Amino acid sequence: MRFQYPFTSRYAVVDGVRLHYLDEGQGPPIWLMHGNTTWSYLYRKMIPPLVRAGYRCFVPDLMGFGLSDKPEDESAYSLQRHVLQMTQLVEHLGLHGLTVVGQDWGGPITLRYAIEHKDNVRAVVLLNTFVERFPASERERRERDIITCPLPPGFTFLFKGGAYSSFLVRRLDFFRKFVWMKWRTGNPSKLLGAGFRRPVDPRAMENYLVPHDTPAKRAGLVAFPKMIPNRADHPNAAYIDEVRRELKTWNIPVMVIWSDGDMAWKPDEGARIAQMVPDGEFYLVRNAGHFLQEDAGEEVASRFIRFLDKRIKPHVEQPAVAVS
Repeated sequence: MRFQYPFTSRYAVVDGVRLHYLDEGQGPPIWLMHGNTTWSYLYRKMIPPLVRAGYRCFVPDLMGFGLSDKPEDESAYSLQRHVLQMTQLVEHLGLHGLTVVGQDWGGPITLRYAIEHKDNVRAVVLLNTFVERFPASERERRERDIITCPLPPGFTFLFKGGAYSSFLVRRLDFFRKFVWMKWRTGNPSKLLGAGFRRPVDPRAMENYLVPHDTPAKRAGLVAFPKMIPNRADHPNAAYIDEVRRELKTWNIPVMVIWSDGDMAWKPDEGARIAQMVPDGEFYLVRNAGHFLQEDAGEEVASRFIRFLDKRIKPHVEQPAVAVS
């Protein structure tokens, strides 16, 4: 599992779980957080240019993903527990002055950390993610001015049910097959799949597939869709909605980098997030799908570095130089 992944694997036991992470480079720290179906491998194209630009990349694998432990019971997984584990890992490593970067579920996880630890966060970068709950319908979206679109009925039916959804995801690996449709050739559809818009090297795809190669390892894949708050009474709704309320008044640099070909989140949703915050920038990546780090990792990293060099590096305290 080392194709284009020449990084040193590190481990820490947190909350009774062995978590895998990368810690590459020196300088202002950047926390790069993946979401569902992927792991730290997703950021492999971004880490080298960020390190060359003078930044330290902290890239963990969530419990149930990548090279981290994978409890087999779905009940082991909750959004709050993911946030707790990542918080404890950040504290374990003594990371200070973080830029948090979240894509997919990595967004809510890093954002919950950020709003609970504002004194330890310098900037926020969001890649195809969400900052509040999903509406139950288009009508509710309009009435409550919710940024995110409703979940498609087919997605809800297939992946947010009980034992039926667990069977589809665990036994048939259907969630990953659905998200990664046409990965060999690239997927132009904006309705189905579109995890990757551009062709993926088969050697890279093998690295995406291996962490969940048996049903026993897929509880984390099962749990995330069920965690999506798509109604006001969902257990995660208030927990996620607090993120938007805090971001609206928190004067911190926010860079929103979005793709034009994600079936889950549309470009106007990313633009609205950038407009909503007091200090936001927006950049659209063209011909990229949900996993824009894979489709356009070098482009995303380049734009990211421009933002960091302008907003973070000038404010980093430099060590005093002795004058003879």
